[in-house]
Amino acid sequence: MGIIAVILLAFFLRLINLSQSLWLDEAVQAITAKESLAFIFQEIIGDFHPPLYHFLMHFWVRIFGSSEVVLRMPSALFGVGTVFFVYKLGELGGLGKWGKLVAALFLATAPFHIYYSQEARMYSMACFLVAGSMYYFFKINELTNLKIKRLDFVASYFVFYFVFTLLALYADYYAFLVLAAQVLVLLWQRKYKFLLAYLLLLFTYVPWLPMFTAQLKIGMAATRALPEWGGLVNLSFVKALPLTLVKFTLGRITIFDKRFYSGVILAILGGLGVLGTRIWRKIRGDKEGWGKVVCLWLFLPLLTAWIVSLLIPNYQPFRLLLTLPAFYLLLVWGISAFKKRKYQILAAGVILVINLLSLSVYYLNPYFRREDWRGTVKYLEDKNDGVALLPSETSNWPWRYYTQEKVELITVATGTTKIELPMSLPDTPKLYYIRYLVPLFDPEELILAELKQKGYTKVGEKSFNQIPVWEYQKIN
Repeated sequence: MGIIAVILLAFFLRLINLSQSLWLDEAVQAITAKESLAFIFQEIIGDFHPPLYHFLMHFWVRIFGSSEVVLRMPSALFGVGTVFFVYKLGELGGLGKWGKLVAALFLATAPFHIYYSQEARMYSMACFLVAGSMYYFFKINELTNLKIKRLDFVASYFVFYFVFTLLALYADYYAFLVLAAQVLVLLWQRKYKFLLAYLLLLFTYVPWLPMFTAQLKIGMAATRALPEWGGLVNLSFVKALPLTLVKFTLGRITIFDKRFYSGVILAILGGLGVLGTRIWRKIRGDKEGWGKVVCLWLFLPLLTAWIVSLLIPNYQPFRLLLTLPAFYLLLVWGISAFKKRKYQILAAGVILVINLLSLSVYYLNPYFRREDWRGTVKYLEDKNDGVALLPSETSNWPWRYYTQEKVELITVATGTTKIELPMSLPDTPKLYYIRYLVPLFDPEELILAELKQKGYTKVGEKSFNQIPVWEYQKIN
């Protein structure tokens, strides 16, 4: 009954604010899903993700529609499913009745996991599939160690493992890092014959390699064309790892008082360090190897992505969401190392309070939700007294999703290029400049200079949750 209550809680928490506005990537997903499969392949080239989630949403919207809640429901359901797998993984790790339930409760209330369980993108699905892959990986290891003679019984787990792992690889490229962790475990255990399964997995991925190569080429070309892109999508190399652990703990919220925020960060890292020492002690005496495998699941992807970011600037904590179940499983494992029950309860209570406080900030403060494109478009179309201007056509997807076509939208840059002179701006009495991704597409503020030259004067400013809209009036 305990896990049922936790699952229901997880589902309820993922429904709150599910109808918030779509942001850029979600809008791309929503519009692409309504198009043909051929169009999806065309858009995937610039997305740098495998195709599974795109195919899922292609059929999902045809059955259920494409409202915000409907688009995000698969991610919410995958998030709930991941909570169940964490419970089962805790059971395999010998966390006990209390420990496996606490691990599930931690993930059920995890602000970082809830945020991406409310996003119409592939991250929650990849996390679910990786958790399933790890669960069946552990089951196969457990059964083969017991030398069970019923091969059909073991084979069923191999099938489930193969399906979850293959789907994970077709959901997110970062799943390959988890696969690498599993391979290292098998090499360490000298189970070389099982490595044949990985050759089969890689063979089934061969048809996708040409598309992966095309995505990589376009991504590299975009980075060269927009050098500021690396600064926007990549964390500082020094800050990346500690900030990832902080985001895993607090979610997407931040604290604007930098000194207080620094204190919170130090407190979190200090607390994680205390648990880390206890985890390390348990690992040294871990004869079954469960803790070592979960550590590899967490740290191999983190460290690999961190090092690769020196060459490909693309490190963001949310891309590593598929390691979050390992993070909470290890926390519970570390808590269980306290000999006194009261310390275990205290440590678990602190983590749960942090989750709930961070969640309340996310739920109650609109700033920490997604960009309010719905509010932006409604505001401009309700006024309906001018032309809207965006720096680049690559960021007009949310407008296309929400517009009733009452206001004309002008974009200056085309494709993945910076704004260059000469540019063509409309000659209209009133203009609304949506300053979205300006540091990326117009770092030299050429649009502002052009508006001034054409006789426009700024007369107002309004913000829709990190989308500033500047109102300009032409002075004759």
